[in-house]
Amino acid sequence: MSVVIVSARKPEFFQMSHPLYEVVTGEGLMRPCFKTRTGLYSGESAQMVENSLNIHGDEILYVGDHIYTDVSQFKVHLRWRTALICRELEEEYKALIHSRGPRATVVELINQKEVVGDLFNQLRLALQRRTKGRPAQTLAATNMDDRELTENMQKLLIVMQRLQYSLLLAQLFAQLERSSWQGF
Repeated sequence: MSVVIVSARKPEFFQMSHPLYEVVTGEGLMRPCFKTRTGLYSGESAQMVENSLNIHGDEILYVGDHIYTDVSQFKVHLRWRTALICRELEEEYKALIHSRGPRATVVELINQKEVVGDLFNQLRLALQRRTKGRPAQTLAATNMDDRELTENMQKLLIVMQRLQYSLLLAQLFAQLERSSWQGF
């Protein structure tokens, strides 16, 4: 059973009874009534809702958009189950969905930087092992002399710097995209 009550006049809704009206048209035309059933209503009181529906406490789910006057009061006074509509999260959600593309770019750049960093570390380790008279442990490093290892490490450092720069730009772009959706 679904009953929607508008214009409940909280906090009076908990203590006093107001006339009950059924909302009968989309324009808000109302007619007086004395008992709720499935539908849209205006007025009444919490006690009348429970009595009309012959249900109590946690059998009722109240949905509100104000943490104090809606959710906490219904929970404390009536023990009704409550759900909070948090409008602020709507904008956060829209911004999150809208920023999927930029966030995917950031993740891809991070992954690329990790791969290049791993390769750089392998070459650096191979060069260190050679200077101590030990063999390189990777096939690519084994086939290079010290000069080639050093040159390739320098090239990888340049690639990592460019990836870092691209990553910073992508993060900035993602933040700007998100901020524009939040009205900043």
